[in-house]
Amino acid sequence: MSKTGRIVNFRLPFAAALALACGVAAAYLFTRYSVDYFYLIAVVPVAAVIFIVLLLVTRGRRSIVFFFITLAFFALGAIYAAVIFSSLISPPAVADGFATVEGVVEEVRATSAGEPYLVISSPTVNGLHVGGKMLVYLGEEAGGALSPGYKVSLYGYVGHYDLIAYGSLNYRVIGGARYYASAYGALQYSYGFSLFGTLRSAIYATLFDNLDYETAAVAYAMITGSTQDISSGTLEAFRFGGVAHIFAVSGLNITVLYVAVSALLKKLRANKWLSAAVSLLVIFFYTGMCGFTLSAVRAAIMCAVAALSSLTFNKYDGLNSLSLAVIIILLINPLNLFDVGFVLSVSAMLGIIFLSSGINRALRRLPSGLRSNISMSVASQAATFPALMLTFGYISGAGLLLNIVVLPLLTLLYIILFACTALCCVIPAIAPAVLPVAALPLQAVVNFLVGGGFERSLISGFGGWWVALFAAIAIAALSDKFNFSLTIRAAVGGVCAVCFALCCTLGGAVFGNETRIVAGGYYGGGMVLVRAQTGTTLILICDTYSGGISSFVNTYAPEGVDDLIILGGDDCAAYYYECGVEVQRVWLPPSNIQLGGLDGAEVFYEESFELYGTYYAFNNSFTLSAETNGVTFLVGAVENVDTDPVDLALLADGNAVADAVNIVYFNSSGGHFNLYTQGCLQFIANGGKLMLQGSVPPA
Repeated sequence: MSKTGRIVNFRLPFAAALALACGVAAAYLFTRYSVDYFYLIAVVPVAAVIFIVLLLVTRGRRSIVFFFITLAFFALGAIYAAVIFSSLISPPAVADGFATVEGVVEEVRATSAGEPYLVISSPTVNGLHVGGKMLVYLGEEAGGALSPGYKVSLYGYVGHYDLIAYGSLNYRVIGGARYYASAYGALQYSYGFSLFGTLRSAIYATLFDNLDYETAAVAYAMITGSTQDISSGTLEAFRFGGVAHIFAVSGLNITVLYVAVSALLKKLRANKWLSAAVSLLVIFFYTGMCGFTLSAVRAAIMCAVAALSSLTFNKYDGLNSLSLAVIIILLINPLNLFDVGFVLSVSAMLGIIFLSSGINRALRRLPSGLRSNISMSVASQAATFPALMLTFGYISGAGLLLNIVVLPLLTLLYIILFACTALCCVIPAIAPAVLPVAALPLQAVVNFLVGGGFERSLISGFGGWWVALFAAIAIAALSDKFNFSLTIRAAVGGVCAVCFALCCTLGGAVFGNETRIVAGGYYGGGMVLVRAQTGTTLILICDTYSGGISSFVNTYAPEGVDDLIILGGDDCAAYYYECGVEVQRVWLPPSNIQLGGLDGAEVFYEESFELYGTYYAFNNSFTLSAETNGVTFLVGAVENVDTDPVDLALLADGNAVADAVNIVYFNSSGGHFNLYTQGCLQFIANGGKLMLQGSVPPA
């Protein structure tokens, strides 16, 4: 304990930001589990107890005032978020159907299949303003080459995104888009000007006209934060290497730009107030050019606070600055709390603020530059671990080393590319000579990461969200923000380590003779894991997103998959090449389908077979029946499912009907369970009984 006798170095902005975030999270949980918001009134007696305790143990009024301010922020977050969630789960203002859509092009993007689509702002449907953004998917008849700023009008099918999709908040809704449209026929458009859009288009054209596509896509992402042009293989290589955060325009980019502009103005002997104003103007302009991504906004606000502190000769406090940024971003839109980029950005900053100084002191014998690089890298990775584990189901083992070695190089390359790209946008004639030379080191880094095989360094099998909680407690205990003695720190760290190990060991373990049946879904298909102590089988239904499969497997089968069964006919069998799962054997129904080049995996065409105590039989190419531990189940990918009665039916088609005690639909409502609204479900088959594990939201 410190000499002050205080356990924690209290900061009101941090407490307010934490309370605001907790209020938003509480509103989400009430929405997710269909609990009436009225029960938030339970906060009142809890607050009353805390108030009484404060009256008894504190001498001044300061603690009581701080308590009520914190409580007010919690209430603000809960009420504000409840209003937003209520509006998003209510019936949409526009029913699904054909309509005329108008709006202003904000961005031009492409789907994973390379099909173009637009992000439009200020959208109207049949003259009705629907708010937010809208995604417009273009067909072959759309015609024209649009740029940001153009005003468009089209006729097509208009649909809406649900707030909850496959058990979590829909990332489209978090990003501000509730509606989408599929264009029918040609677009009508007229010229419009967008400053930020024009600048992004100029940068895009400069890079892609003078570099090979993949290098240009990586360079464009480093400068603007947009990764949509990077191939899935390259993007995954950066993620597997643990350095994908280089694409998040945040502290690195903002700091480099701010320092460069400030240094230039200092050379010109500008007044310090003018210098700060111009530098911040450039920072926020750059943030706008990057689409006001949350990580960039967070970094810009912190930079503004740091500049103001310097001008007013006040000591800069990183934690208070970060807290202010979080409060502003959540007050703009409480759904920002659930944005993965925002969570990772804030987590990384918290790690640096909480842990880097302690790590730096422990490495005091190393050179200062290396010591600073290692401490910031380790601190940020330790703090982002819980969010990465919950989001992707894995962390990169290679990331710790690569962030120390490769990240400084990428930082230098960012500075060079930014300067050269800006110069080439102003003087296009020099671009063919300058950019290929400037991008050579980046091309080498990309080739190194793509060919490095860092997917073998992935670490998974952490269990549920409890692991993230224990990791967060350990980080807080080890930080210098709590005035604990070394003994208490060691004790808390030891308890968290034991709990962490138990969660990792028991969270996904299969006990005795039981079999675990885990069902997950995604648009267009589904996936089922059948896990026994002796091995794991993955059943794929239809065209399921490879990234979703990867997260699903890493979360629920950290030891990997041994066998793969594919349902859905010829098209889905060919999908093996894209599913991204390494297996020993692939099982298909007897047919003329031929799969080759499987990198060592054996292919079997069998009507019935046994794997790890579970007996399977193909009824046809679209239906699979199975029996394990006295429990029968089937997986169906078509509407017509005609089998004997079973204990569990997992069906892809919403119109399918089966004679089953429990029916699970992957992509539609109905049945006893619905993966679209409830998320992944885990059943345990043991001794002829089928049990559902865990807490399940209502369908």
